[in-house]
Amino acid sequence: MHRASISFVLLASLLVPQVAQAADADEVYGKALKFLLNSQHENGSFGQIPGQPPGEIGITGLVIRGLAQAPGEHRAMGRRAAEKAMAWVLGHQQPDGSFTQQRSGLSTYRTAIAINAMAALDKAKYRAQIDKAAAWLKQDQFDAGEKIGEDNPHYGGFGYGKAGKKPDADMSNTLMALGALRDAGVKSDDPVFKRALLFLKRCQNSSETNPGVGKLKPKNDGGFIYDPGLSRNKSAQLENADGTVSFESYASMTYGGLMSLLHAGVNKDDPTIKAALAWIGEHYTLEENYGLGVRQKDPKAAQQGMFYYFHVFAKSLATLDTPTIQTKQGPRNWAQDLVDVLAKRQSKDGSFTNPVDRWWEKDPVLVTAYVINALDYAYPYLEAKK
Repeated sequence: MHRASISFVLLASLLVPQVAQAADADEVYGKALKFLLNSQHENGSFGQIPGQPPGEIGITGLVIRGLAQAPGEHRAMGRRAAEKAMAWVLGHQQPDGSFTQQRSGLSTYRTAIAINAMAALDKAKYRAQIDKAAAWLKQDQFDAGEKIGEDNPHYGGFGYGKAGKKPDADMSNTLMALGALRDAGVKSDDPVFKRALLFLKRCQNSSETNPGVGKLKPKNDGGFIYDPGLSRNKSAQLENADGTVSFESYASMTYGGLMSLLHAGVNKDDPTIKAALAWIGEHYTLEENYGLGVRQKDPKAAQQGMFYYFHVFAKSLATLDTPTIQTKQGPRNWAQDLVDVLAKRQSKDGSFTNPVDRWWEKDPVLVTAYVINALDYAYPYLEAKK
């Protein structure tokens, strides 16, 4: 080739826009898996409550669920660790069916995640334990059993635990509980889901389907808030001229709300689903937990709960069963977008952590467990990009 021709080819290559190479999901997953397996305690558990013996039920359950549903050759690598961890988790099931730890709350989260883990590892083997836990989770819902009527903003939702506490339901506990009940085999026409639908609609900023409750006046963007009871949103509430209050929607709750509506059997053509997808399309991003920064007027707030968000994001879109999501930038292969973002955030040892310390996200075991679960949900949809 002549020198002039070579120069032309080189110049042309510089002028052609370079497409960023997609991150390799197997590489990200393999490094994360290795980190988690090296983090297992001698007793089989993962994670730890400060000042307590090794092991935390929720973190251990998340790891088990991730290992049990790992893609390809990764699953075999984690099977023995998952079974050892499960033996530890089962030691914490109480006579009433719940999963708890001494001097520690979070019974709704822990019981829900234990169900996820048992159903993923071997639903038939753990059928009795799953059914017992699911029965407890059903009665954990705020309803007439606690003399809570439909006029109460917490009706149909789930909270951290009800023993000796006032009603305090929220979207996060609710989405975890409903997902676990579906994993347990509870049908979407069960009364527990029918009651939950009222709570879910009250958490959605959609005036078409949410008339409001108490002093809450929904905005009209289609996204979801944390709870309609105003108990945990005071720092972010918007005062309206008529004396009502509203709250900004944010990403992790919106994806969780979408997933919960689907678990409850809501049709994809329903206005609630369409409104949630419209919000997602308008605010699609994996660079921040969109909406938290708006709510708290603090740029760092947008990075709070990022890995919890990645987990809910992937589980929600897998529940929707779509390889692409429509956004204002056009259709996106959400699974590859997730892998690309995670590859940038992964540490050399394979772990993940969130420098913005909120909701335990400086704990690399918890955060890495979120990641492998998110990737489990994403893997089947990576093929769509090929």
